[in-house]
This record gives sequence, C-alpha cells and structure tokens, in this order.
Amino acid sequence: MPLNLQKRSPGSTDKVKHLFLTAESGGSAAEYFPYFYVEAKIDFNDVRTGFRETISLNRALEIYSNNAELLWVSDMAWDVDPQKTRSSVPDAIRLAGLPDFVDANFISRMETQFIQYLLRSFITRIYRNAYLNIYSFSGESHAEFTSRCREMLDGQQRNELDLLHDVIDRRIEQLKEKYLDEESESGRLEQAKAESQDKDIFSHYSERIAELFLRTELVSNSCDIVTRPSHVVQELEERLLALESETKQAITKLTDAYVEKAGALDEYILHPNLKDIHFVRSCILWMPKRAA
Repeated sequence: MPLNLQKRSPGSTDKVKHLFLTAESGGSAAEYFPYFYVEAKIDFNDVRTGFRETISLNRALEIYSNNAELLWVSDMAWDVDPQKTRSSVPDAIRLAGLPDFVDANFISRMETQFIQYLLRSFITRIYRNAYLNIYSFSGESHAEFTSRCREMLDGQQRNELDLLHDVIDRRIEQLKEKYLDEESESGRLEQAKAESQDKDIFSHYSERIAELFLRTELVSNSCDIVTRPSHVVQELEERLLALESETKQAITKLTDAYVEKAGALDEYILHPNLKDIHFVRSCILWMPKRAA
C-alpha cells in the first residue's frame, strides 16, 4: 500500500544524500516523489567461462513502507539515466513529503536488500560453442555469436573443400584417360565402331547409299546422315553427370556439417557473487511518478 508522505524537507536529513531528476521543460510544475536510488557495478570474472565484464546499474525503487526488508522483484525497480540527475532542486517543481523513517539506517538496510536482489535475480546470459570451446562476448546475441563461429570455422571448411576438390579432379582425370585418350585417331575409328555396334542404323544408311548408286542420279537435296553420339561418349557423359551429382551431395553434406557445428550452442546463465557487487552511491532520488 502506498505510504502517506510526511512533509519533511530534504535538507533536514543531512546524512542522506539527495538527487533530482532533471525537470522537463515547459508545462505545469510537476510533483516530485522520493525513491531509493542506487548506482552499482557488477564485475563479472567467471573462471570457468573466462567471461569478464563490468556492468553498471542505475536503479530506483519506490519507497513503499518503512520495511526496508521488503523483497525486491524486477518490476519494482526502474532504470535511471544518471546523466539526467542533478544535486540541486530543479526550478518549477513541487516536492512531496519525505517519510520520517528515511534516514541513514534505512538507506543502509535498503542497500542490503539491493544486494540480495542482485544475488537472487540479476543474471547475464552467454553462449558456448562446444566444437570451438569458446564463449560469447558480453551483449553478443545468439545470432551474432553463431555468425562469429561460422567465420572461425570458415578456414577449416575451406581446407576440407580443397581436399574434396583434389579428389574430384583426380577422378575426372581418370575418366578422361579411360574414355578419351585410348583411341584418338581423328575420331573416325570411334564413329565406325559406333555404326558397327548399331546394326539398325548401319543397315538403314547402307541401303540408302546403295540405292543412290543404282539410280545413278545426283540428288542434291539428299538427307544428311544423322550421326548418333558414340557409346563411349554416352557412357562418359553419364559418368560425368553421376560424378557431378555426387560432388553436389558431398559439398552440401560438408557445408551442413559446419553450419551444425557453428550453431551447436549451449546457454550459460551467470549470477553475480557477493564479491562482484560494488556500490558507487545510494541516496534518495526525487522524480515524478510518470517518469518512473
């Protein structure tokens, strides 16, 4: 339940420091209310993951009651831009009362509760790639870390692709030696073999040629003899097509394997230890409720 604020001047609590949120220009005078405010740093230095990062926190909490041991939850605290705070009272604002129980002892107990809140609720997430055995940087998203892992794996993938390329080149050379280099007499021998192996085609064109001689006519528009690609060429083409398909499958498999390696990430959640938390300052921050 919101507390009833007593009219007490901020200057009457000399041991409690006060800050004020910069007033917005224009408009009517705003009423400012007191909040517990803390600036702290968390120095992560995780030995297992090697994660090292300093995180600055600037949080304000509404003063609900004189019970400083009230457990904090995340939606009770607000982020505050420290650049928008000042030590002097802004012009054209009205200050609500400061509760009588707000003193140095109250602030100290609130600091203790803030530490407990951080130990209990504050986390930072990082990712680990098991294949590379590396961890993400602070603030690095899942997609960014995956992309960085892909870049780190690019050299290994390129080496494997080069080895695969060498294997395919050797197999192509073997096909060339087997099908193209054995009989190279202007291609005529291979054409003759193709015609002799296909009796129907050979008989068809033999009869056409014999008929021309029997008629003793010159036929200028006679049909050209359609030659069929040799069986050797056909077989070579089939082998090359099969090798092309096999190569495509091998490249896809290799690429998919590296995509899987880059994307195989484990999530780690880090909590701060007591020794990681350091206070910069804590005080009463005055600001309008709409700002919070």
